Amino acid sequence: MKNEHTSLFIILLIVFIGFIGSSMSYPLFPPLFLHPGQETLLPTAWHADTRNILLGIALAAYPLGQFIGLPILGSYSDQYGRKKILIISLVGSFIGYGLSAISLQQHWLWPLLISRFLTGLMEGNLAIARAMAADLTGMSKHKNFGHINAAASIGYLLGPLLGGFLSDKQFIPWVSFATPFFVATLFTLVTLILAALKLKERERQARIQSVPLLQQFNLIQRFRLLFKNPLLKYLLVTSSVFTFAIDIFYEFGPVYLTGTWLMTPAWLAIYNAALCLTLAIGHGWLSPYLSVVFSHQKGTILSIIVTAIVFLFMIVWPSKLIVFLLFAVSGLSIAVGTNNITVQISNNAKQAIQGEVMGAQLSLRMLGDATICLIGGFIIISSVAAPMVISSVIAFIAVLIYIRKCRLAYFIS
Repeated sequence: MKNEHTSLFIILLIVFIGFIGSSMSYPLFPPLFLHPGQETLLPTAWHADTRNILLGIALAAYPLGQFIGLPILGSYSDQYGRKKILIISLVGSFIGYGLSAISLQQHWLWPLLISRFLTGLMEGNLAIARAMAADLTGMSKHKNFGHINAAASIGYLLGPLLGGFLSDKQFIPWVSFATPFFVATLFTLVTLILAALKLKERERQARIQSVPLLQQFNLIQRFRLLFKNPLLKYLLVTSSVFTFAIDIFYEFGPVYLTGTWLMTPAWLAIYNAALCLTLAIGHGWLSPYLSVVFSHQKGTILSIIVTAIVFLFMIVWPSKLIVFLLFAVSGLSIAVGTNNITVQISNNAKQAIQGEVMGAQLSLRMLGDATICLIGGFIIISSVAAPMVISSVIAFIAVLIYIRKCRLAYFIS
């Protein structure tokens, strides 16, 4: 038991440092692409519609890479060991962040987009960390997942704050938009060293069969095999639809704030800090607490409904203070919903394929995230508030899908 607590602590530290590095770019892209006259990759004469579309492409590159890479990294962690695959993914992330930093420093647009895709392709930290937590059979899976998500949320809190201030010349005159990426490169190196020196490889459970590399890239076939479990299928679909709504908010909340109040990266980071702080509280404390009070089903339904209502209210009352408070409330409801669904997905998957299933869940989320970024660039041409309304509608759809899953579970039982 003591060894498992030590392993969990190292996992949390790796997730925490890794997410600081990966989230530093969060407040950078909207002002980088949308504000003519600032340090930018785009000529100041380019039309606003072109800027919006390129912003969508820039935001989509990273999650699109994750969509392809996550299930493959997760599956290989089942076959060849969590530690080995985690280290490989961190080496790839280190190279990707370095290329992004150089591209921004040299004002290269297309190399930046390519480097963001490559970084996403190699980012398997969270999927492998969740699989490691599922391997700790002597500890509560709900608490473990909650602590991992809380560590990620705190990383997301500190990362954008560092990214915002380390790119804002009003606070530090000598910095640039490349500075946070150089720091992210350093943080990834620290995470890599920590994983190599401190993590212990656990004995792997035998899989039914190994999957060749080319077959790993046949994602449709891989998901089809997972969907043979009907409960797992509905849980993965519910998770994908709900996180689709969440990621619209994550990606275009800053765009909404920028378009409505012309917020700087530092102010965007402050709003994001409110969101991430309550996400950490929700994952680390509220979700485990409510799991004792409510069933997974009731907790999931209530949290998704609250999230949908909060997204809608941000448009109904466009006040800086009210929106700031709603950012904070949304963090609690999002944490409870996502943590409940993740635990149920893990519980409905065999222990030998935890890495693949966790990777599949996050991969589907990244596909949605990439789609959001590409489509959102066109949607915000009409209104920066439109993505917020759409996110609310999609969250309500997730509730309906989940209720159908609950009926199926009742029928099977």
